[in-house]
Amino acid sequence: MKQKLSITAGIAVSAALLWLACRRVHFHALAGILANIELAPLLLVVLGVCAELLIRGVKWRILLAPSGPARAWDAVRIEAAGLALNNVLPLRLGEIARAAFAANFFKIPLATILSTILAEKALDFAALLTLATAAATASGVALPYTGRGPLLLLVAIAIAVLALVAVSGAASRSLGRYARLQKTFNSLKLGLTAFTSPVAAASICSLALLQWFVNSLNYYWLSLAFGMQNSVTVTKSVLLSFTGAAASSAPGMPGYFGSFELAISAVLTAWGINRETALAYAATAHILSYLVVTAAGVFFAYQMGHSLGKIWQEFSVKKPEGESVPT
Repeated sequence: MKQKLSITAGIAVSAALLWLACRRVHFHALAGILANIELAPLLLVVLGVCAELLIRGVKWRILLAPSGPARAWDAVRIEAAGLALNNVLPLRLGEIARAAFAANFFKIPLATILSTILAEKALDFAALLTLATAAATASGVALPYTGRGPLLLLVAIAIAVLALVAVSGAASRSLGRYARLQKTFNSLKLGLTAFTSPVAAASICSLALLQWFVNSLNYYWLSLAFGMQNSVTVTKSVLLSFTGAAASSAPGMPGYFGSFELAISAVLTAWGINRETALAYAATAHILSYLVVTAAGVFFAYQMGHSLGKIWQEFSVKKPEGESVPT
């Protein structure tokens, strides 16, 4: 019942946000704008989305490296599958499925995998915030947070990792009487071990910045298709990337439809672009990314022996007590 209520609520929220994005839009004009899109820049967007998936996988592979052997291509496949499942299954099951896939595929403890995913998310946020702050400063756009935010976040992450490393030995010994807690703690710590290497830490941070810069370039390349490059510059495309990522974190139906369109089109109209062009741009950006990521991820999921029905049953259906979950 709770699952049904959550799914229904998500669909309702997305429907309401889509209505807000589409109100006062003349659909005849919208169709004319879409019919006149330049197709060549769309290929750049598709290539950019693929490049971003590769960067994500390589970054995650470095985080996983201290835990055991993990090929970069396998990390790319599992990462893409997780993103795709977030697009097609409710309740954001993609990250849960991704962690379970990786733990089974790489033979790494689930707690370690979850630790790397949490570290990845924190770094992604810090990297995007850093780029958005720099872009806002360069373009003269005011943001609702202090410019010290990204720096403070990066410092906090560094301090947390160093503190964990410093106390890990003593903490592990103190948990000696509790074997299960000690094992969980050591598994979580292992997921952050990559940050203790200056080279690995620098590589991870650099890849996070590169990933979100490529994501930002996709917005700029899309502006070429609409002839909006004078309004959506490279620096402003970074702000759109920040807006899109923030909107995608809002609750809603799978694929984040509604929140994305409303947020992106609102920013574009604030920059002087008419409602129809703004909505056409937002919808095209969303659909292109959605199709590429979902197609790649679902293909990789099936390639690894999984199906959407099996995944939904495995991660959403509560098993009777004593019955194991299939792997």
